[in-house]
Amino acid sequence: MEKDKLVIELDGTRYAFDTADVASIVESERIPVLPGSTRFVSGIISLRGEPVTVVDLGKVFNPDRIGEEGPRRIVVVRGKNRILGFDIGSANVSFLWEEELKGSAQEGKPAVSAGGEGRPYRAVDWGALFDETTRILSTEGTGA
Repeated sequence: MEKDKLVIELDGTRYAFDTADVASIVESERIPVLPGSTRFVSGIISLRGEPVTVVDLGKVFNPDRIGEEGPRRIVVVRGKNRILGFDIGSANVSFLWEEELKGSAQEGKPAVSAGGEGRPYRAVDWGALFDETTRILSTEGTGA
């Protein structure tokens, strides 16, 4: 069953998260860097006093992507004692509602937005990315 989606348009691709997983969207002037972090791990922020590791959503899917400078938005997702932030820079954010998704699935069309764009989205498996981020952070600096 399709659920409501938060959709992020980044570098010409649309990425989607189930809205039930989205805890917050945080605006930040900068993201404090984690010492020694590499790959797609951007840094860390605090959400209501809780540390949140932040990954660059664009670099997750395109490691050669050059991040943008300036103010940014971080989509924070949460579930089952896990929390992770996704740096989306200044990317556009919109929603796809369950009713829209049902209608497009029944017709065999890609998901459409309220604006009528018939463009598909890429569902983000943030749980798998949380696991990979944990693995990266636990092995960096150990030579593993």
